[in-house]
Amino acid sequence: MLCLAVSLCLLLNDQSDSLPEVTKQHTSIEASNDETTQPMQWFDVWQRSFTDSMDFTVSKFDGLFSDGSLPNEKAKAEGRVQLSWEPRTRDIAEIDLRFRIRVSLPHLENRVDLLLSDNEDETQSDTIKAARSPSLGRQDNTTISLRFRPDINSHYSFRVGAGRRDQLYVKARYRNAYAFNSHWAMLYDTEIYQYTRDQFGAELGTSFQHISSTNNVTRLNNRFYFRDRSNDWLWRHELQHLYPINNRNALVYSFMVEGLNKPTYQVEEVYTGLRWRSNPIREWLYFEVEPFVLWLRREDFSPSYGMALRLEAYYGKGE
Repeated sequence: MLCLAVSLCLLLNDQSDSLPEVTKQHTSIEASNDETTQPMQWFDVWQRSFTDSMDFTVSKFDGLFSDGSLPNEKAKAEGRVQLSWEPRTRDIAEIDLRFRIRVSLPHLENRVDLLLSDNEDETQSDTIKAARSPSLGRQDNTTISLRFRPDINSHYSFRVGAGRRDQLYVKARYRNAYAFNSHWAMLYDTEIYQYTRDQFGAELGTSFQHISSTNNVTRLNNRFYFRDRSNDWLWRHELQHLYPINNRNALVYSFMVEGLNKPTYQVEEVYTGLRWRSNPIREWLYFEVEPFVLWLRREDFSPSYGMALRLEAYYGKGE
C-alpha cells in the first residue's frame, strides 16, 4: 500500500514530471546517502548556486504579497532543465532544450504558484521534439502563468497566462485519482480553456496504472483534445512500462498512437521507444539514452529511426 500511496501522490503532481519522479523514487534514498560522503564538484556548485539564486528571486517576489506576518516556510522555486540531441533519419541535427519552473508563494498560503515552461502540454513532457504534433502548435509553446487553487488540497485549479504563440489564455482544470486496490489506480482530469486567437478548447484524460509486486509500473494513458477553431478532436493513446533495474537505473518502454477524428478517425503518427534512465553521479542529475522509431503521416509513414541522448538537471527539490 505504501508504494501505491507514493505513486498516487506523484500522479497528482504535475504530469510532466511523473515518469522522472517514479524513477527518482527508486534512487533518492541511496543517492542522498552517497552525496554526504562525496566531495563537492563543479556541478554541485553550479546546482547549489542556481537554486540559491532562484530562491532569492522568488523570496523577493513573494514579499510583494506580505502583510507583515512571517510565513511558516520560505518561498522556493523548483524545476528541471533538459538538453537533448535527437538525431533521426531525415533529421540528424534535432536539438531540444526543455525547462519547467514552478514557484510556490507562502504569503498566498501556497494556493497560488507561478509556472514557467517551454511546453504547455504537461502530458507530453518526455516526448521527443519530432513527435509533438504541430496540430496544437506544440513546436514553440513557451508559457508563463499564475495558477490558483481554492485551497492547497483542492482538485480544482485555475490559470491565467500567456503561451501558444504569444496568446493570452484562461484555463480551468479538475484532476483526481482513485485507487481500486493495492495494485490498480486511475488518474483522470478535464480542462477547459479560452485563447485569444485559438478560441475555446477542452481536454479529457484518463490514465490507468498497475504496480506489480516487483514495483514494475504499467500505465495506459488516453487523452482527447477538442479545438473550437478547427472544430475537430485530436486523440492520443499511449502505453508505458517502467522497469526499475536497481537504485540508479531504470528502463521505460513507450508506445504511442496519435491522430485526428476528421476526415475520419485517422492515425497521424506512431511512436515507440525504449528509454534507459540513470543517475550515477548525483540524485538531481540524470542521463538518458532512448532509441526510437517514428512514423508520421506527413512523411508517408516511412519509418524514421533515431536515438535521443539527454542530460537533465533538477533543482529546488529536496534542498
